[in-house]
Amino acid sequence: MNRALVSGPIVWLGIIITTCLLLVLFQTALWLVIPVLLAVVAYYLLSPLVNMAMARGLTRARSVLIVTILLTLFLIMIGLILAPKISSMIHNGPGKIKEYSETAVGLFNNAQQTLTKYFPFLHHAPPPAQSVGVVGVNLSTATPESDLGHEVSDLTDKYSGDIALELLHWIPSLLLIPYLTYFFLLDGPRFKRFLVQAIPNAFFEKTLYLFYRVDDQLRRYFQGLLALTALDAMCLGVGLWLLGIDNPFLLAAIAAVMAWLPYLGSICGCLLIVLIAAHDFPGPHWLPYEVVGLFVAVRLLDDFVFLPLTVGRSMEMHPLVTVLMILLGGAVAGISGLLLVMPVLGVVMVIGQIVGELAMDARIIARYRHACELRRRRARADLTHER
Repeated sequence: MNRALVSGPIVWLGIIITTCLLLVLFQTALWLVIPVLLAVVAYYLLSPLVNMAMARGLTRARSVLIVTILLTLFLIMIGLILAPKISSMIHNGPGKIKEYSETAVGLFNNAQQTLTKYFPFLHHAPPPAQSVGVVGVNLSTATPESDLGHEVSDLTDKYSGDIALELLHWIPSLLLIPYLTYFFLLDGPRFKRFLVQAIPNAFFEKTLYLFYRVDDQLRRYFQGLLALTALDAMCLGVGLWLLGIDNPFLLAAIAAVMAWLPYLGSICGCLLIVLIAAHDFPGPHWLPYEVVGLFVAVRLLDDFVFLPLTVGRSMEMHPLVTVLMILLGGAVAGISGLLLVMPVLGVVMVIGQIVGELAMDARIIARYRHACELRRRRARADLTHER
């Protein structure tokens, strides 16, 4: 039987309220929550490597040190590879933003003319700013360049400083990831033993089961999310490569990571690559629409093939509950709520179900009360001469 039905409406109400409160709390300390979340992802990704090293005779400390050093070197290598591209993006940022803005307006005008050609009832819509091809995108006549240029320049000058300061603010937080990962890998079992020692004997078995369920839920969710990201990046990269897009696998990886943000991330990733395709290849008239078709095809593969085989196995949850919780997470905590709602809900759901089972198990409650009564008798035995 579905665990959601066994838990009952009261337990699920508590799960929903607790999830919303945690999302609001995490939003206030997002600078710490994001590194901890990424460190947890790295922990579940690297734990098999630590276990393999320990199986070969190394101590846990040495295994964790070796794996952490390899992780740090990998991150440094990725940083060195991406540094020139990031530097070029920062240097050419204002000009590129202006060009992509003009491309976006050109795409809008092109789509408007295409729709009015094939659907005559849309002719009452206001005409585009300037004439463009029925299917192609002509950047030179897509929009009044002076007006758009002034608007983009004003926005860039107004917000570029704030964006740069925000990025600098996140650098120290992201540097915590290898540090936190190291101690998660090293002291994770010790921390679990520390918590287990404080559990009353009556709840011991159920609490151990709780720890196992939470750990298993997080492990399967994050490993499934990484597997889903890799599959999306591979499919998108191959499709973009066949379409002739420059840097196809890099763009596909960016879009796959953006898809961690439910719904909104997938749409933004698709729009980003559509703009790049329309800007870099203005000649092929149908290329932006082919990119949209590629994203739709990969999304269908996600929903019907990849998602059930990866993330779907870790979340025993009705799809309607998933959608409602994503909307509720976005309503109470914005973008951070959309990003964190599923892992937080998964953990709170497991804890709520186990706590609900404990609260409704009459035998466990009776054992706990009996143990408390025995301790009280033992404590006052010398006072009342009761043997």
